[in-house]
Amino acid sequence: MNSRTAKLALTLIGGAAATTAVVRGLRARSGKTPAYLVAEVEVTDPAAFEAYVEKAMESLKPYNARVISNSRPDVKEGAPAQSHVIILAFDSMADAQKWYGSSPYKELIPERQKAARTRLYLIEGTPS
Repeated sequence: MNSRTAKLALTLIGGAAATTAVVRGLRARSGKTPAYLVAEVEVTDPAAFEAYVEKAMESLKPYNARVISNSRPDVKEGAPAQSHVIILAFDSMADAQKWYGSSPYKELIPERQKAARTRLYLIEGTPS
């Protein structure tokens, strides 16, 4: 690589790094950090749980929630997992709280509780 190409490459890399820093700074200033719902779910009635999931997914749409994981964890330490772990991502803790407290979702909670044993957490992430 000649010196002219090397300078161009360094300029491009520097520009990308600067852009990333600016975007991170803007996100940090907006005060929005992502939030996650983490649920440990042991399904006791598969048909009822499937019906619940379809409705629950609809209830998430206005809050821009995304499914990050829905699987049995590969436990490396501690007791073996007894259930699946579901992780949903929200743009902010406010969005996650609004969804959980929304009328459409509140009406579904008893359905979930009848169809599965769950432990559910809302946790705040770190700005990206």
